[in-house]
Amino acid sequence: MRLGDMVIEPMTQRQVMEFPYKHSTGPIVGRFLAALKEQRQIWGQRVSGGAVIVPPQGYSEWDGSAGTEWVPVEDQGVVVAVAKVWQPVERLHPFPEPFAYVLVRLEGADTALLHVVKTDFDHVRIGSRVRAEWLPDGERRGSIWDIREFRLLPAA
Repeated sequence: MRLGDMVIEPMTQRQVMEFPYKHSTGPIVGRFLAALKEQRQIWGQRVSGGAVIVPPQGYSEWDGSAGTEWVPVEDQGVVVAVAKVWQPVERLHPFPEPFAYVLVRLEGADTALLHVVKTDFDHVRIGSRVRAEWLPDGERRGSIWDIREFRLLPAA
């Protein structure tokens, strides 16, 4: 910018702003996460029409009606979608090494759970059978990461 005979350079400042906060999980997700930690069990919730939703939301995605009974589901299932991350981006992806995001329809569930495959991730495909690998007792904290990853099961 020019002001008479004087040239004024634009002023810039780079700054990182963060807003740390705590978020309450509420009674539905809180119960789901507590079961991962304390029971090493994945629970779903039945909704209208009989479908079992995992993770539970407390309501039906189809008609908005309230969820009803809690239903235990298996910690293994079938991959219904996969996205491989060959070059993870720091602060964007959960791991610095390559991995795959997967949607897993667990046995006993009618929806899919989002998680990851790290070990042999390059071999995971839609239709692959996988099983949860849990953190050991004493290391689980009530987080989806209490499941370390899903691992491929041998082909039948």
